[in-house]
Amino acid sequence: MTAQLAICTWFVADDKANATFSPQLGKLSDAPDVQAVYWRCITVFYASSLAVNPAARHVFFSNVRPPRIDGIELAELFAHWGVEVIPLPINWRLSPDAVSAWANQFYIFEILGYLAANHLAERVMVLDNDVIWLKPADAMCAAMDAAGGTLTYLLDDHPEAQDGPINGLDGDGMARFVARHGGPVEARTPYCGGEIYAASQAMTERFAARATQLWPEIRDQAADAPREDGHMLSVLFALERCPIGTANGFIRRLWTTFHYHNLAPADRDLTIWHLPAEKKTGFCDLFAKVTADPGLHPSQDAARMGLTFKSYARLMGWPRRSLRKLLRDGALKVAEKLHK
Repeated sequence: MTAQLAICTWFVADDKANATFSPQLGKLSDAPDVQAVYWRCITVFYASSLAVNPAARHVFFSNVRPPRIDGIELAELFAHWGVEVIPLPINWRLSPDAVSAWANQFYIFEILGYLAANHLAERVMVLDNDVIWLKPADAMCAAMDAAGGTLTYLLDDHPEAQDGPINGLDGDGMARFVARHGGPVEARTPYCGGEIYAASQAMTERFAARATQLWPEIRDQAADAPREDGHMLSVLFALERCPIGTANGFIRRLWTTFHYHNLAPADRDLTIWHLPAEKKTGFCDLFAKVTADPGLHPSQDAARMGLTFKSYARLMGWPRRSLRKLLRDGALKVAEKLHK
């Protein structure tokens, strides 16, 4: 029987020849300590989802086998949790000469191609790995169906989307690209975040087909071509005339840096928290709790594994950092500056 929902994330382990800069971690993407940060996030991603979505199919895509991190054999842990690991090489990659960061972000469209050809579930959600699931996905599935088979996360109201290009391309440029490929002629295309792709199987097949058609121009970086996954998703949503902003009641990009903090009381009601600035801190601490006893299972032992809202709030600093977290995060920041 085909599952009703597949929840996925992914990771590309870059080698030296394909490494680009990782802005949030301050190093090239092939560095072992950079990759370890992502593996901890991935583990937390699946633990938090399994705690609230035990009936969903959980699938992980990567070009490498999950490694041993902090003494934990992740391949064995994922097998124990029932997370399906699907090996998938990366071919959709921009040249390091074309972009200085995130050159492997188009891997998600490699995944969409796989999903289009292999019917894993009636609905699929592919998310960044630095997210935490707070609630079940049931309401998201209902909203997806009501919106015609997709959910889209509008980022235009976010400060990073207000002025000038985002990662080298603005809404005007995306609109020109959309119009050139038969889409609506608009002054600008709304920017949707790449942290979530949520669609029905039928829509995934349509998106995958369009992405394949567009890829040669993107690979060659033609005029106004997408430079990262958010651009590409925004273009696809515009071409398919999808309702925009339908995911905004479920997920939000939460910034917890010392320079920018946008956490709010209403975040308690979200289904998913996306926490890019907590990769080295909150996710690391939660990984330690989640893996303290590898024999436990998130769908059965959530509280014992720290998979509770209270734990998430404390470790991620919601709504504000505790004094303990403030001191810890501050010390890490100082140490990083001293080692530069």
